Amino acid sequence: MKNQTVKQLVEGAALAAVFAVLFLITTFVPILGSITFWVLPIPFILMVVRNGLGSGFVMWGVATVLGLIIAGFPSLAASFPFGVGGLTAGYLYEKRKSALTVLIGSGISYVITMLILFIGSILLIGENPIDLAISMLNQSFKQAESISEALGQNTEQFDMMFEQIEIIRYLVPTLLVILGVLMALVSQLISIPVLKRVGGFQPPVFKPIREWAFPKSFLWYYLVVTILMMVGLEEGSAAYVASINVYSVLNALIFVQGLAVIYFYSHKKGWPIAVPILFTFLGFALSSLVVIIGIIDLGFELRRRMKS
Repeated sequence: MKNQTVKQLVEGAALAAVFAVLFLITTFVPILGSITFWVLPIPFILMVVRNGLGSGFVMWGVATVLGLIIAGFPSLAASFPFGVGGLTAGYLYEKRKSALTVLIGSGISYVITMLILFIGSILLIGENPIDLAISMLNQSFKQAESISEALGQNTEQFDMMFEQIEIIRYLVPTLLVILGVLMALVSQLISIPVLKRVGGFQPPVFKPIREWAFPKSFLWYYLVVTILMMVGLEEGSAAYVASINVYSVLNALIFVQGLAVIYFYSHKKGWPIAVPILFTFLGFALSSLVVIIGIIDLGFELRRRMKS
């Protein structure tokens, strides 16, 4: 028992040090940091899977102290969300939950912690960070508009850009949800080979994307919020903010449904995996078309018809 406790303490200290190194790289090495950013939850996931949730919390405390010593209070912006998200994913892995459950649980953890950090930053600096970001974007586009006018170019497109920038302030909930789910998904995908090789653990995996499907009810929700948006709600009202966020989240989900159809068709035709991956990148440029495919699949079971 004593040897086991010592082993857990040593392993926790080592993983906390790994997190501190990854945090330093993420903070001070911009190009490499854009990669290590997604790996930050992995030490916490590994610790919980190998030694339990209690050991994970101890490691989180050590990692937080190391972060404070190395980088001061800004390190809390990393140790808090990635610690909570990693501990949640590790706990759900330990309980042998499905891949989707792990994604939902850790995604919710990231969203909640980022929301807390967002509110904390408002209380700390006395201003909304989104307003500061919008102000900086407006200044940048105004400078670009002035340069275009000086060169005698058409500046009408800047009016549309300014309108789109203003909409960002209403999309904070959507941005938090999408970012939280993305962080959970990427860290989960990275953790699978790590847990297999280092943790001696067989984590659950997702079904192939070609089999992904959302409930048909999503189509009705999408239709309702689309009609509300077309009616012309008062900008800034509670109904407007709720509708635009629900619409954006559903639009993203139906986009994924459309990608699933593309992967299904590619698999049915026996095309190499590079083909649907290429279509995925093209899909972001042609997002409206992919959404339409997703809507057709939700409403008319396009993939079932393809099978027959």
